Amino acid sequence: MTKEYMNLQFPNNAKGQADKLDALRTYSASGWTVTSENISQGKFKGEKACCLALLCFPLAFCAGSSDGLINITLERGG
Repeated sequence: MTKEYMNLQFPNNAKGQADKLDALRTYSASGWTVTSENISQGKFKGEKACCLALLCFPLAFCAGSSDGLINITLERGG
């Protein structure tokens, strides 16, 4: 039997974490296992994000950043 691989991607926020857990429950019931999970950080949006960070970093992060990504690789078979 050959191995199958699947990649899933979710935003790194509360809803993305909940969606990830729901998907993993569903796929694990079908014989899939997690082989890797990587989380990439969010990035500042726009050219003025750096200036905002210097002035008021906590507000700049909320107003000028994007969510990171959760990347999951699943494997089945073998």
